[in-house]
Amino acid sequence: MLKTLRSEISDLGWIIRTLTLAAVVAALYRELRLPAKERTWHGSLLGFVPYDFRPPSPSRLVKAYWNPGSSQVVGPQPFGVGWALNLPAAAALLDRVASRFGGRRTTASRTKG
Repeated sequence: MLKTLRSEISDLGWIIRTLTLAAVVAALYRELRLPAKERTWHGSLLGFVPYDFRPPSPSRLVKAYWNPGSSQVVGPQPFGVGWALNLPAAAALLDRVASRFGGRRTTASRTKG
């Protein structure tokens, strides 16, 4: 029986939720293994998945989601596990992609025009 698109998206969502939960558990386990005085509650898993369980400050929230001075499209979440999308950098990247491909004309439109 063929799976519907809705079923496949549901399966993908389940996988993403499971991986996220596993990352949260792994990060907490990593911190709780340390002596209490050495716990920082932020770092990375496997050298590339960032985590931060410190209470988020307004400046960290703004820096994560709105940092026009940075060209990085993704950065560490201000709270939790994973990455945050830097909206100005993402918009600039989309603008560059659109300007690169938006001005091109297809072969069919050249012969008609």
